[in-house]
Amino acid sequence: MEQKSKMLRHRYAAVRTAGGEPVSYGGNQAWLFDADQRAFGCGLIAAADILRYLGGAPAELEKEKYLEEINTLAGHFHLRGKLGINGFGLARGMNKAFRKSGFPYRAKWSVGRRRLMRRLSEMLESDIPVLLSVGPGFFHKEERLPLYRKQADGTFQRVSSMRDHYVVVTGWERPEKGEPGQEDFGMLRISSWGEMYYISFDEYLGHVKKYDNFLFSSILYIRAYG
Repeated sequence: MEQKSKMLRHRYAAVRTAGGEPVSYGGNQAWLFDADQRAFGCGLIAAADILRYLGGAPAELEKEKYLEEINTLAGHFHLRGKLGINGFGLARGMNKAFRKSGFPYRAKWSVGRRRLMRRLSEMLESDIPVLLSVGPGFFHKEERLPLYRKQADGTFQRVSSMRDHYVVVTGWERPEKGEPGQEDFGMLRISSWGEMYYISFDEYLGHVKKYDNFLFSSILYIRAYG
């Protein structure tokens, strides 16, 4: 039977915090340099972690070194105060970083509803982390997308929620066979605030359709060329 689940092939960024504390799962915008970055720097963190992964950098590093890398990278991105970085700005910044580093990739923001799942699957299959947005939902600011943690027995427990946020998808867990007549799109494993969470892909698609749109809530489509 075809295995639908897809995972990155290598370890994701793991930052050792001060005092030898346990490593994170990706970066954490709470470590950044000023109040606006700490509140609205999720796109910068996501971009930095993806660039580290695609560049083949060692997964584990000290927090001080990680922040040095972020500080160097920040010049490619324009964080507009409380507006953060929009998807098109992320694509421009990533392409600048790709060119400077000589990485054979190109980034484009937003792929539309019909191609979203196909592009996400394609990227994970190509071992490329996926920057995904949960949009601002301007007229539905009270609505938030649930976040889950995976339990030892394989079930998922809701632990938090989010809106107006960028995360990085590092895996897609899908059941091999769903109920007759019902498609189960499974769970996306993500990095957010230095932690591993899961979101329901079904809930994500429903949330965007009802409370946002597939321009603000989409992915940064990255593909190799040459």
